[in-house]
Parts: sequence; structure tokens; C-alpha cells
Amino acid sequence: MYCENCGSFIQDGEAFCSNCGSAVKAAPVGEPAPAPGPESVQPAPIEPIVAQPYTQAQPVQPVYQQPVYQQPAYQQPAYQQPVMITPFEQPKRNTFATLGMIFGIVTAATYWTSIFNMIPGICAIIFSIIGLTKKDCGGKGKCVAGFITAGVGIVLGILVLVAAIYNDN
Repeated sequence: MYCENCGSFIQDGEAFCSNCGSAVKAAPVGEPAPAPGPESVQPAPIEPIVAQPYTQAQPVQPVYQQPVYQQPAYQQPAYQQPVMITPFEQPKRNTFATLGMIFGIVTAATYWTSIFNMIPGICAIIFSIIGLTKKDCGGKGKCVAGFITAGVGIVLGILVLVAAIYNDN
């Protein structure tokens, strides 16, 4: 259906034109015509085309909807929110991890003494194993560092010992 005032398209069931606002004249309500069957279809008569005088159409003004402004909800800044202060808990210390790392460093630093670097190397490995098995304690990285430095120190000590024996012969 089209508006008789401005010619805009009007959807079925609307009482007013959404473009110009004029009232829509309701079409006469009657019984719907039955659907034509194949026997009742007749060709439409041909009507002659009559030239109509040219009239300039009025430009259609679009209808704009005003945006709905919604006030943002106020949120209290973070610095004014209450802060829960809990007593500081000192993390549990893993003394074995620290000892394993220290003995590992001593082993790597004294590799040239060959025999004497084996004692701190074995201590580093033992302390690192004990440090890794402790639950709820930190220092797992110290244990790994103790393993690596002790291993490097022991291997270098054995190489120095083999080189010294080879040079004596």
C-alpha cells in the first residue's frame, strides 16, 4: 500500500504514514477472493496507455529517530574502595634448596682440584634432592641450579683428573 499524500510505501496494518504522518485510509474489508484455478484464468484486457502531464515529485524527507541518551552508571574509583589488609605471611624457606645451590657453586668453582670437588658435588646433589621433595616450599629453581652446577663441576673435575693422568704418562 502507498500513501496518497506523499507516495511512500506503507506496511499493512499501519494507521499513519511513517514519512509524512497523514492518516491512511483503510481499504474496504470484504471476503478474500478465491484463488483462481487453471480454468478460471483469463487474460487481462489490454488498456491503451494515456499520456499524463508531467508533474515534479516532491522530495521525500527521511524521518530520523532521535538517539536515546542513557546516563552511565557511576562507579566508585578504585582508590576509594575499601581495602582489606591482611597480615603478611612469610613464605616457608627451603634451606635444603639453598644449601644444594651453594654446594653446587662451590663444586663448579673448585673443579680444578679434581678429587676435593667431589665432596661438595655429592652434598649438592643430596641437598637438592631433599629440597625438591619438600612440599609447600619454594626454592625449586635453587634445587635445579644446584643439580646443574654440581654436575658441571664434577664433569670438569673428572676431565682435569683424566688430563693430569694422561700428561703424567
